[in-house]
Amino acid sequence: MRLIITFISLIFVTSTLDAQTTIRHTVGSQQYDITYNTGTYDSFESDIDTNYAAGNLPFWLNEVSATSFATSGHGVAGLRFAFSESVFSGSDTVLYRDANGQGQVLQSDSATYAIKAVAVPAPLPILGILPVVGFLKRMRKRQRA
Repeated sequence: MRLIITFISLIFVTSTLDAQTTIRHTVGSQQYDITYNTGTYDSFESDIDTNYAAGNLPFWLNEVSATSFATSGHGVAGLRFAFSESVFSGSDTVLYRDANGQGQVLQSDSATYAIKAVAVPAPLPILGILPVVGFLKRMRKRQRA
């Protein structure tokens, strides 16, 4: 039992270490943990590509979803949800949505970009394990007797 409590505590501690760049945000009826950072889009491009491949970027390549994320009141000033890359006049640019609408900037310009958005599971699976733990504890007591 101590091992389980220790494991859960470690998960909690490691999930709160990145609290300065992660927010919990509701889009529609689904909660997401959104990780963001400030810098150039070029510096985050590989992270964004990796997260998209893993399914952790639901707004990438989708302007409607980017708009939903940007306008649903996340509370981070200037947070951009990039949804497309393009070339304009020979320069790499990125299209994004933020609380003020749509924009297009050079990928080398510094701003605050959402890097990852992971759907948060409902609390029922976590609460569902409590009866199992209690049942196993009673079974161990019966076996000892």
